[in-house]
Amino acid sequence: MTNLGLVVPCRNEARVVRRKIANLAQCLWPSAASAHRLVLVDDGSDDGTREAARAALAEFEDALRARGVATQLVENDVRPGKTGAITQGLRTLGDTTELIVLSDADVLLAQDALVELARPFASDPRVAMACAAQVMLDDLPADGVLAPRASNRSSVYDRATAWIRRFESALGAVFSVHGQLMAWRSSLAIEPTRGMAADDLDLMLQARCAGRRVVFAPRARFFEERPASAEDRRRQAARRARAFLQFLEHPRRAEFAAAGPWSWRAQAALYLRLETLCAAALTSAFLLYVVTWIGVWPPAWAWSVRIAALALSLPLALAVRRTLGQAHFGDAAPRGQRDRWETVRK
Repeated sequence: MTNLGLVVPCRNEARVVRRKIANLAQCLWPSAASAHRLVLVDDGSDDGTREAARAALAEFEDALRARGVATQLVENDVRPGKTGAITQGLRTLGDTTELIVLSDADVLLAQDALVELARPFASDPRVAMACAAQVMLDDLPADGVLAPRASNRSSVYDRATAWIRRFESALGAVFSVHGQLMAWRSSLAIEPTRGMAADDLDLMLQARCAGRRVVFAPRARFFEERPASAEDRRRQAARRARAFLQFLEHPRRAEFAAAGPWSWRAQAALYLRLETLCAAALTSAFLLYVVTWIGVWPPAWAWSVRIAALALSLPLALAVRRTLGQAHFGDAAPRGQRDRWETVRK
């Protein structure tokens, strides 16, 4: 029996905030001895988000109350930016709930998502944090009610990383958590780091530094709208690339790299040294290719080594170029990302 404190940070979300509240009103919430709490935090919106949220909370008040959910709309008084809005929500909740749930205003939850997200915490006391599974759709319904058979538009990359999360989850060491829907035990008493754009990775780092397990809940699904245009997709990818590059310089990266069992430390080293490892791999492949043209090599061996070097270096070089290109898209420095936000909308 677990009560949830769900924080929804909002910045110019007038178009989608009613949809979000309607969706949460039709979701199943876990059984709990005390009321769940839903806190919407407005971060200085200037498009009527507060008014739209207030009206929607009044419209769905009875439905949410029937689910055992108390609601609250607050303004961000901590500091401008998403990390400030999240911190405002956490401070508003205080210690009144057992699990903190963070969800973006522009995503919808499967009806049983909150129940499934809470399940790992009930079954394993070592679990401190869990993230949900992403499903990409072309469009999300305006009424917040999802069709039974929505067509999944997730990319090959998205599906591949989902399998990586499953593997990492078995180790209790999920790295790339989904901030669109994630939860952690309130007893961790963590808050996002000021100025850190990748707030989800930052919160994951704090849980791991405490020696606690971070897992993937694949049956807890959230639905996200796929940006319609190529330019919008590039903008979204650029933001994420810059946030990841900024995370690689996290002030607690040394502590993160040393936390937990050897498998956690090896994984942390892989991610934190990704740039160095890519450079080393590309350099090694290039040198190996050059060496085959020096001295006397049997032709079959020489061409086998050259093909292997190219097979390793070309995809890696393209991936590095794509990531760095995304990070620089929009004339922003790759490590200049801040915890301000601008949501890509259709």
